[in-house]
This record gives sequence, C-alpha cells and structure tokens, in this order.
Amino acid sequence: MSEQTPHVVGLGNALVDVVVAVQPEVVTRHGLTPGGMHLVEAEAAHALFQEVGPGMRQSGGSVANTIAHMAETPVRGTYIGKVADDDLGDTFRGEMTGLDLAAPVAIAQNGDHGTGRCVVLVTPDGERTMSTYLGAATTLMPFEARAALPENFDILFIEGYLWDAPHGAEVIETLAQAAKAAGAKVALTPSDAGCVERNLAAMRDAVERYVDVLIGNHVEIGALAGCDDAEAALDWAMSQVAVAAVTEHEKGSWVADANSRHHVPAAPVAQVVDSTGAGDAYASGFLAGLAQGQPVDRAGATGARLAASVLGHYGARDGAAARAFALPAA
Repeated sequence: MSEQTPHVVGLGNALVDVVVAVQPEVVTRHGLTPGGMHLVEAEAAHALFQEVGPGMRQSGGSVANTIAHMAETPVRGTYIGKVADDDLGDTFRGEMTGLDLAAPVAIAQNGDHGTGRCVVLVTPDGERTMSTYLGAATTLMPFEARAALPENFDILFIEGYLWDAPHGAEVIETLAQAAKAAGAKVALTPSDAGCVERNLAAMRDAVERYVDVLIGNHVEIGALAGCDDAEAALDWAMSQVAVAAVTEHEKGSWVADANSRHHVPAAPVAQVVDSTGAGDAYASGFLAGLAQGQPVDRAGATGARLAASVLGHYGARDGAAARAFALPAA
C-alpha cells in the first residue's frame, strides 16, 4: 500500500473468541451476569469451556475486531497485542494476516500463559455474556508494544480492557506518548462499564491528557462521565476530547466534533441474531471515516452500517473474516 493510505493502529488484548448459543440458565449457573464481561482465572475458564465448547472459534478481542473490519474499508490496519506460542496464537496471527492486516504481536514463551480466549454465551434474545481469560495478553510489556508500533500512522486506538492487565497502564502510556510524538491522534474505547469502574481514575486521567477521540456505548461513556443518558454522556465527552461517538443500540448514535453534533440512525437489520462485536464494528467504520477525513456524521453512518452487518449472524466479524457456518440452536 502507499504510505499515503490512511492508517489506524489498534492496541488491545489479543484473544480467540468462542461463540456459543445457550439457554439463560447456563449463564447464571456459572455465576455470570447476563450481558456483562467477566474476567476469570484459568480454572473457571476451563470449566465453562468443558460444558459449552467447542462453539464457533474466531480471532477476537475488542480492538482486534475493530482492526479486522478495516479490511472492509480503504484504510490500512495494524494490530498490536500478545499471544502465546500455541495453536490459538497461530490461529490469531494467521487470521489477521490473512485479511492483509499487519499483526506484529509479541509471543509469550512462558508455557504458564496460553493465548487468551473469550467465551461468548449468546442467549435466545441476542444478548451476549462474556467470560474472558486473558492469558498471554496480560504479559504484554511496554517495550514489546513500542517495538511493534509503525513509524507512520494516523490514529492509535486503545482498548480500555488493557488497564486490567498488570503492565497495561504502562503500555498505554508508552504508546500514547509515541503516537503524540508521531503526530497521530489517540482514540479510546472504555470497553465496558465494569472496566471503567475498576479503572475510573486512570481512564479519566488518560482522557484528559492525551485522548482525542472517544468511542463507546452510552453505558460505557456514561460510567466514565458519571451519568446515564446518551446525550449527557456526549456532553461530557465533548468537554474532554475533540471528537466523540456515543452509541445507543437500536436508537442509533450521537456523534460530535467542535463544529457539529448529529444523531445518526441505526442501519436497518432484518433480525438481530447476536449483538457480539457490533460496537467494535461501529468503531471501525467511525475511525476509518475519520482517518479518511470524513465529517463526523458520515463517519457515524459508516460505523452504523458496519455494526448492522454483524448483527444478523453469530460472531463478531463479517465480510472476509466471517466463519462460513452457523451455530446449532441452543
């Protein structure tokens, strides 16, 4: 590709998603909150997978999904994270590079940490509950992330879940500073309301010091802002950053920059099968639009279109990344 091609770099926890259709009692039996993201240890992760596996497997992680969708846009994508030297790690790298996306991920050599995985339990109402074992993703070090960062890029997109890793704050700080030095914008997704609650002070500090673009749903941004209304969350976001997008499921999204504010309708979907990854896809379209210099309303519309494309099937990715099979009924 030409060096003039807009370029978005994603930084996050590299995982392999295992998506499974289940009845609601499976969620409660394993002590999980419907619709939430739960960090679990290796033993709990193994017990859940033993019951519900094998499911549909696909490379994942929130920002990894966002970068994967860049393959459906004119924008170049690079993903930075860490996997283990195992089959799941090979799968992750192979799927990303198979989409013609750069994936200079670090590889953990310590056998104590397998590649991270996220078991996504999808109930008949389309809600998804995530049980995540981070594994090798938690061992990403600042020097590894910095070594993988390209010299030239337009936007660095940071996953809020990184703050849950032991060295996550240092990794974020290192790459955010490098992005600023390179003249790139820094974008952030809070990832999950629970993640915001666990890391509220650090996340707000990051927003104040180096975030230019904030993207998330109204619950996530609301947790960061201390409110529960989408427009109020957008008001807070715009008091902190230059560009913001606040999504609200079927109600669409609110987007804004210093010059304008717009409500963007959700793109039509015949039937919602699984909401997994819709926010990740929206972020991909929105960031791709910004990287190409589009106005925020047009970028929001691109985000809405990509979000809608994943709602009608199981799994977080569509297009070139989609698995060519469906899950059996729960």
